[in-house]
Amino acid sequence: MVCLNVSLLVTTATFITTIQHVSCFVCPSAQCPESATKLHAVSAAVTPRKVVIVGGGIGGLSSAFDARKLLRHDDQICVVSDRESFQFTPSNPWVATRMRTAKDISLDLTEILPRHGIQFVHGRAKHLDPRGNSLTLEGGTKLTYDFLIIATGPRLAFDEIPGAKDHATSTHGNTMVSVCTTPHAEHAAQQIDDLVNNPGPSVVGCTQGASCFGPAYEFALLLHSELKKRGGDQLLHQCPITFVTSEPYIGHLGTMGAGESRKILEQLLNERNVTCHTNSIVTKITSSSVVIETMNNNDKHHNKLTLDIPSKFTMLIPPFRGQHVWKSVPHLTDKNGLISINEFQQSTAYPNIFGVGVCVSIPPVEVTPVATGPPKTGYLIESQGTAAVTNIRSMIDFMEQQKEANSKDGAPELTTVPTLNGLCITDFGGTGAIFLTLPQYPPRHTDVTVQGTVATLAKIAFEKYFLHKVESGDTDPYYEKYMLHLIGVDRVKDKQ
Repeated sequence: MVCLNVSLLVTTATFITTIQHVSCFVCPSAQCPESATKLHAVSAAVTPRKVVIVGGGIGGLSSAFDARKLLRHDDQICVVSDRESFQFTPSNPWVATRMRTAKDISLDLTEILPRHGIQFVHGRAKHLDPRGNSLTLEGGTKLTYDFLIIATGPRLAFDEIPGAKDHATSTHGNTMVSVCTTPHAEHAAQQIDDLVNNPGPSVVGCTQGASCFGPAYEFALLLHSELKKRGGDQLLHQCPITFVTSEPYIGHLGTMGAGESRKILEQLLNERNVTCHTNSIVTKITSSSVVIETMNNNDKHHNKLTLDIPSKFTMLIPPFRGQHVWKSVPHLTDKNGLISINEFQQSTAYPNIFGVGVCVSIPPVEVTPVATGPPKTGYLIESQGTAAVTNIRSMIDFMEQQKEANSKDGAPELTTVPTLNGLCITDFGGTGAIFLTLPQYPPRHTDVTVQGTVATLAKIAFEKYFLHKVESGDTDPYYEKYMLHLIGVDRVKDKQ
């Protein structure tokens, strides 16, 4: 515990120092913007390879910056995204409660990526031809690649919950919201305004198949704090909150818990008079209620109890599925459209395709009575990106060796795997929690939840620090790597 708190203090101090010396980290290409937008000069000694990365979120950008650092100078890096801005997803609950604006957590990719020698293409993937190594975008643009990294994040499967899709659009007045994207969070902020003006009960939580539980707890407790701030105990009394989740118990988090997460979250929710239902399946959502089927953990027969919970404001994390464009490619995905990968982040069907982040298929930490997915938090996603890029470099080096030897025999040996460490930092309004599972899949050498204002301060620092890392073009700076290594945390490791 002491070691963890010390590391947080050091990280915060380093962040402040970094900001003070930000001018030292400006990429040389920023001094010559014309050259930054051009492809790197091609050396006659090597065959340049093109790496296309689809996705402009945490997974896509961390992979792109790792590629620029770990691959060769002549290799070309291209990021494709349907958004022209990067938005820091972990801060979405703050956007929903008006503690942040979308602008506060957004960065312009059209300016940042070219500055760091990375091509940016604004567009949405329409068709992938893995045999021809080409990706076609909506509008007809066709990109070729030597290696492809898919980091598009999830498709939010509201359509799998009856009624959810009808009540989860951004139309003002609809009662169901999410905080999975920044536009969704902005819509949630509008709906909270409506709730304050026209009070009523709320339902917050995670549906069956969801794999992102921390933000649901965070939003439930922030909503309680926001309502109390706007209308005191009288408004809280008029807006009772019910928490529903597919987890077998409060604080499970899809990870079998993190230290005392169960005790801490049960206490926080109980102190705020939040009614909780675990082992819950959401069967229907209407404009005025959420219908669930819930099971008692002590019932060996798993008999289900149906509850119709009144709700004027509903925020649920839906199931995460893969994008349709990937599911249409033979053997690329699992049944849910998530990219099927091996331990090296490599597609099980196409050796030069890799998957990173929420869009990949990894097994649940444990099988639960109601389906829960494995969380894919920011640091875990970054570690997947580093592993993918490191293995791509191994493949490129092998290809060069084959060319020099005029041989086509053999296959590259991949050795780098992500450590899959879980780290989730949350703000609960006046307090917070850091959930740390190292690694996420047991056996673990660290399994802890740290509660208190230090967690809130850590989240504030982490938000500013990560946005700075994106602007500086390095999401794995040497000082961060060194500090984390000192406390036994590494992004990747060699397979033993």
